[in-house]
Amino acid sequence: MPDPNPQDFHRLRFLSDLTPGPGGGALFLETSVEAPEQEGDPPRYLSRLWLQRDGKRRALTQEDTARPRWDGGRYVYFLRKYDQVKQLYRLDLAGGEAERLTSFKAGVEGYVLGPEGALAVLTRGDEAPAKPGTPRVYDRLPFKFDGVGLLPERSRQVRVRRSDGGWSEPSELPTDVDAAAWDERGDELVLVASGDFEERRRWIQRLYRWRPGGEAREIGGGFGPVSDPVFSEDGGSIYFVGYDWAAGIGASPGVWRLPRSGGEADRLTPEALYVGLSLVSDVHYGDYGRALEPDGEGGFWFSVTEAGEGRLYRLRADGGVEGPLPLPGSLAAFAVIEGEVRHTLLEDYHRPPVLYTGGEAVHDPNADFLEGWPAPEAFRWRSSEGHDVHGWVLLPEGEGPHPTVLYVHGGPHAAYGRAMLFEFYLLRSRGLAVVYANPRGSVGYGQDYAQIKGRWGEADAADVLGFLDAAVERFGLDGDRLGVAGGSYGGFMTNWLTARYPDKFKAAATQRSICNWTSFWGASDIGIRFSELELGAGLWEAPELYWQKSPLAHAHALKTPTLVVHAEQDHRCPIDQGETWFAALVNRGVPARFLRVPEEGHELSRSGRPDRRVKRLEEIVDWLTQYLLP
Repeated sequence: MPDPNPQDFHRLRFLSDLTPGPGGGALFLETSVEAPEQEGDPPRYLSRLWLQRDGKRRALTQEDTARPRWDGGRYVYFLRKYDQVKQLYRLDLAGGEAERLTSFKAGVEGYVLGPEGALAVLTRGDEAPAKPGTPRVYDRLPFKFDGVGLLPERSRQVRVRRSDGGWSEPSELPTDVDAAAWDERGDELVLVASGDFEERRRWIQRLYRWRPGGEAREIGGGFGPVSDPVFSEDGGSIYFVGYDWAAGIGASPGVWRLPRSGGEADRLTPEALYVGLSLVSDVHYGDYGRALEPDGEGGFWFSVTEAGEGRLYRLRADGGVEGPLPLPGSLAAFAVIEGEVRHTLLEDYHRPPVLYTGGEAVHDPNADFLEGWPAPEAFRWRSSEGHDVHGWVLLPEGEGPHPTVLYVHGGPHAAYGRAMLFEFYLLRSRGLAVVYANPRGSVGYGQDYAQIKGRWGEADAADVLGFLDAAVERFGLDGDRLGVAGGSYGGFMTNWLTARYPDKFKAAATQRSICNWTSFWGASDIGIRFSELELGAGLWEAPELYWQKSPLAHAHALKTPTLVVHAEQDHRCPIDQGETWFAALVNRGVPARFLRVPEEGHELSRSGRPDRRVKRLEEIVDWLTQYLLP
């Protein structure tokens, strides 16, 4: 393989938004990075809609497209920006230009198709977005969210299209509606929203039945987040994916069933299974679909994160669970047609998602570029406490011992695995080995393994350091030239490890990190709830815990040359965390460099503007090679 460089990011193509298409085909988006149209403009993403059917592929749109859905007849629906906000469009498959169906000043944030042409949209109606520089006043939390910024005053509600082409009055739930699904047997929907703003702040959602023109009726939930609602085929039950906070923040989401009339919900999948896909990758762009789809026989297909892979399971009508079902790759998305999983997006360590029909790969837009790229070597390290830590080593070419970078994923309730990380291959091309693992706190290894409440910097640190030492010994790596890097929770761990083990690492790259829990508590969009769940106490209950768990409390020991990367509009781990850590490094006389990225949020590394993502990659590669290579 030729050595890649950060600019090669522009060559990647991203498949996403897989959904059933006409004639048993697959609709999907293919996103490319397009060169500027005018000198001085930045590059941009362009997502085109394609139909794959009968071995042939046809482009349906040339302009940017999002969230496509086929109505089962003559139309494909999708979202597209119009006058700075997204509106809903409809494309006649018989030909012609796409028709814009909505003109809400606030745009459309989502939509669901129903029986016999029924259509519902999620919108804030005609509240125009606030003009930049306008003072805003709030009297409740949350008032901001990462990737959105300051939240609008009007809540997001559901409106249904009338037969005359107009729109119904909105649903009147007390907070934003986050999901909706039609009853295929009638004109009723199930909606997901929090019961009040305190519940929204505490990540608790409920399910409501709503008929346009009437009042919404609460029927269940109230124990944690809810997603992917769907009516059973007979209409008597509602299924959904949900968390139960009673099991802690490391709880595995499961498939639940709720009577249509309301009452207690039953969990149908075992707690050992983490329903949904949470593998870390920097070659995803777009939406990767629902975790739960009907199988046409009274049961459901559902996705699972397990042992570093995306897997497909089935919940039978009798309550039995089957799986994992064999797939030639790690599941990223699936499309069900007539009860059968007909199409999938499958990925691998060294390959972004590829479109499969059955077991055959039918479209891989990156095949030529990535030909010959090697997969990492997997192994498990048995800790002294008796548990296995699963991880990987990506080795460079040539004789060792190789200088090595330890990477720590974000979350912490996510996972590395069989999903590509382009960033790692850039380091490999410069002669660096990359070691990465799923320490305690990661998902996909059982619910108990994911629970590290109050043990940040303890159980997890022991796992990543133990795995690193085992990898150095097993693969003959250079234990005297070690670096450490990571983002979000991985940034916290980078800060923590360099402060607590100041002589172990020769270089570090901390990104969108936490260094001070006390300031994070109030400044982050999720600070209060996240801190309580992860640390196990409120700020005033245990202020000393917040300080002792903060890397800043131990920054007096810092020695490791460190690159700090932070986006200025990051509301998840606000910019003050990066500023403070950089100030601590400079104050202690440690070599440091600060990359501040304007107009970007917490998702810079995954969906930031292409030129800014490339700049980030260049800085990380240059910094780590500067201090780790001879």
